[in-house]
Amino acid sequence: MIVIMGTFRVAAEHIDALLPLARTVAEATRAEQGCIQYGYAQDIDDPALFHVAERWTDRAALAAHARSAHMAEWVKARAGLGFHDRVIRLYETDDGEPI
Repeated sequence: MIVIMGTFRVAAEHIDALLPLARTVAEATRAEQGCIQYGYAQDIDDPALFHVAERWTDRAALAAHARSAHMAEWVKARAGLGFHDRVIRLYETDDGEPI
Protein backbone atom coordinates (compact mmCIF):
# COMPACT_ATOMS: atom_id res chain seq x y z
CA MET A 1 0.00 0.00 0.00
CA ILE A 2 1.10 3.57 -0.68
CA VAL A 3 0.46 6.23 1.98
CA ILE A 4 0.72 9.92 1.17
CA MET A 5 0.89 12.48 3.97
CA GLY A 6 1.55 16.16 3.61
CA THR A 7 0.51 19.76 3.89
CA PHE A 8 -0.02 22.82 1.75
CA ARG A 9 -0.96 26.44 2.31
CA VAL A 10 -3.35 28.72 0.50
CA ALA A 11 -3.62 32.49 0.72
CA ALA A 12 -6.03 33.31 3.55
CA GLU A 13 -8.22 35.45 1.32
CA HIS A 14 -8.78 32.48 -1.02
CA ILE A 15 -9.77 29.80 1.51
CA ASP A 16 -13.48 30.10 0.69
CA ALA A 17 -12.75 29.67 -3.02
CA LEU A 18 -10.48 26.68 -2.42
CA LEU A 19 -12.88 24.61 -0.31
CA PRO A 20 -15.41 23.67 -3.03
CA LEU A 21 -12.57 22.90 -5.45
CA ALA A 22 -10.94 20.62 -2.87
CA ARG A 23 -14.26 18.85 -2.26
CA THR A 24 -14.73 18.28 -5.99
CA VAL A 25 -11.29 16.77 -6.54
CA ALA A 26 -11.56 14.65 -3.38
CA GLU A 27 -14.92 13.19 -4.43
CA ALA A 28 -13.65 12.41 -7.94
CA THR A 29 -10.47 10.88 -6.57
CA ARG A 30 -12.28 8.64 -4.08
CA ALA A 31 -14.09 7.06 -7.04
CA GLU A 32 -10.81 6.08 -8.72
CA GLN A 33 -9.67 2.48 -8.98
CA GLY A 34 -7.09 1.82 -6.25
CA CYS A 35 -8.00 4.76 -4.00
CA ILE A 36 -8.49 3.61 -0.42
CA GLN A 37 -8.55 7.03 1.24
CA TYR A 38 -8.21 10.60 0.00
CA GLY A 39 -8.82 13.73 1.98
CA TYR A 40 -7.87 17.21 3.00
CA ALA A 41 -8.27 18.65 6.49
CA GLN A 42 -8.10 22.32 7.38
CA ASP A 43 -5.89 22.96 10.41
CA ILE A 44 -7.91 24.19 13.41
CA ASP A 45 -5.11 26.51 14.58
CA ASP A 46 -4.10 27.84 11.16
CA PRO A 47 -7.00 27.95 8.66
CA ALA A 48 -4.64 28.61 5.72
CA LEU A 49 -2.87 25.28 6.37
CA PHE A 50 -4.33 22.08 4.92
CA HIS A 51 -3.31 18.51 5.70
CA VAL A 52 -3.29 15.82 3.02
CA ALA A 53 -3.93 12.11 3.71
CA GLU A 54 -4.11 9.48 0.98
CA ARG A 55 -3.91 5.69 0.75
CA TRP A 56 -3.55 3.80 -2.54
CA THR A 57 -3.41 0.11 -3.34
CA ASP A 58 -0.19 0.53 -5.33
CA ARG A 59 2.02 2.89 -7.30
CA ALA A 60 0.17 2.16 -10.54
CA ALA A 61 -3.09 3.48 -9.05
CA LEU A 62 -1.31 6.58 -7.76
CA ALA A 63 0.29 7.17 -11.18
CA ALA A 64 -3.11 6.90 -12.89
CA HIS A 65 -4.48 9.41 -10.38
CA ALA A 66 -1.71 11.87 -11.21
CA ARG A 67 -2.69 11.67 -14.90
CA SER A 68 -6.43 12.11 -14.32
CA ALA A 69 -8.39 15.01 -15.77
CA HIS A 70 -9.70 16.10 -12.37
CA MET A 71 -6.15 16.37 -11.02
CA ALA A 72 -5.15 18.53 -13.98
CA GLU A 73 -8.15 20.77 -13.27
CA TRP A 74 -7.25 20.91 -9.55
CA VAL A 75 -3.65 21.93 -10.29
CA LYS A 76 -4.82 24.64 -12.68
CA ALA A 77 -7.53 25.98 -10.36
CA ARG A 78 -5.41 26.13 -7.21
CA ALA A 79 -2.60 28.04 -8.96
CA GLY A 80 -4.59 31.26 -8.78
CA LEU A 81 -5.44 30.86 -5.10
CA GLY A 82 -2.09 31.50 -3.51
CA PHE A 83 -1.36 27.76 -3.23
CA HIS A 84 2.16 27.35 -1.77
CA ASP A 85 4.48 25.53 0.66
CA ARG A 86 3.35 22.11 -0.54
CA VAL A 87 5.17 19.28 1.27
CA ILE A 88 4.15 15.75 0.34
CA ARG A 89 5.71 12.50 1.58
CA LEU A 90 5.14 9.05 0.09
CA TYR A 91 5.48 5.90 2.20
CA GLU A 92 5.24 2.26 1.18
CA THR A 93 3.72 0.07 3.85
CA ASP A 94 1.93 -3.21 4.48
CA ASP A 95 -1.77 -3.73 3.74
CA GLY A 96 -2.83 -1.29 6.44
CA GLU A 97 -4.51 -3.75 8.78
CA PRO A 98 -4.90 -2.29 12.28
CA ILE A 99 -2.42 -3.45 14.90
